[in-house]
Amino acid sequence: MTNKGWVVAALLAAALPAMAAAPVPAPLQPERATAEKLGPPKPHWFFVYDSNFLGYLDSKVYLFDGDTGSMLGMLSTGTWGNAVEFAPNFSAIYVPEMYYSRGSRGDRTDIVAIYDTTELKNVGEVIIPAKRATGVPHRAYQGLSDDGRFMYVDNMTPATSVSVVDVVARKFIEEIEISGCNLVYPVGNRAFASLCGDGTLQVVTLDDAGHLKSRTHSDKFFDPDKDPVTEKASRWGNTWLFFSFNGFVHPVTFEDGKPKPGKPWSLFSDEERTANWKSGGLQFNAVHQGLNRLFVVVHQGGPYGHKDPGKNVWTYDLKTSKRLATYPLIADVSSIGVTKDAAPLLIGTDPATPAVYVYDGLTGAHERTIAGPPLVPGFVQSP
Repeated sequence: MTNKGWVVAALLAAALPAMAAAPVPAPLQPERATAEKLGPPKPHWFFVYDSNFLGYLDSKVYLFDGDTGSMLGMLSTGTWGNAVEFAPNFSAIYVPEMYYSRGSRGDRTDIVAIYDTTELKNVGEVIIPAKRATGVPHRAYQGLSDDGRFMYVDNMTPATSVSVVDVVARKFIEEIEISGCNLVYPVGNRAFASLCGDGTLQVVTLDDAGHLKSRTHSDKFFDPDKDPVTEKASRWGNTWLFFSFNGFVHPVTFEDGKPKPGKPWSLFSDEERTANWKSGGLQFNAVHQGLNRLFVVVHQGGPYGHKDPGKNVWTYDLKTSKRLATYPLIADVSSIGVTKDAAPLLIGTDPATPAVYVYDGLTGAHERTIAGPPLVPGFVQSP
């Protein structure tokens, strides 16, 4: 053995007693996965839908706190997702979803998924006919009865119909055809309206079990050839507000399930219309029920600009049909929503920009910008 070897051996021999006397460390405890619980909703919580155009098989819905800009959670809503529906007491979230057995192909299954509101965890589902209308997301592809019992899911194959789901009993009830009309605008506890190509609304009334009871049509309330309305409507109490391409508001009030078209009124003066002011966007209008206030995204542009975003929001008193204020924005928005409290936030998004813009709903002052995700932000909904 070399001198170097003797030195190493001597050092090892000296270290062995100390190593034997050293305490053995306690075994590492395995980590356990946990989920944060949300607690009761706060007034400035809101959800933003993300269509995720570059990966449409994996659409999402994000929950944010508007006061902090924090993301609180996310729902994964399958292929070609859409908006969500909230139980009246925010005890559940209902989402129409679609899946293929081989990811992007294979057997198709459509469901209404049910999520809890403490962990945003899936707690159930109802299989529905594989006919759900899909495309660019649309708020009227679905709706919920006022009492929170029945969900209405629009179908288009291209024949139009509506799937009725009892979300309380968690069962599919039936499919109701709505030929010549399309989309869903809930009316009370047991009815929904659909927009028709002849300038009317069809109203379908259900019995208490959710089956078809009767149907009727409104009087013609717009001219589809001269000034059609867009399908992007907002509800104000028992009245649905429809907006024409030329900037007229067509109110339709429902009394005992029967539609009564009201007198149209204009968003713009003659001078503003001459200056080419128009409303437009994906969901360009929103209503605050408590304030009786309408918010509308507007821009200046040529004909057929009803899908163009805008860098201004104008507000109106729905009781007087008078404009209250104009809010210049820091960026274009295509969809807006307002929280439901007495000091609301106005939330704006545009699918071209991965950002969410938060404004004071009473003054229009910009409060914060939340950088994406979502990648392709769309509908804004407040629970």
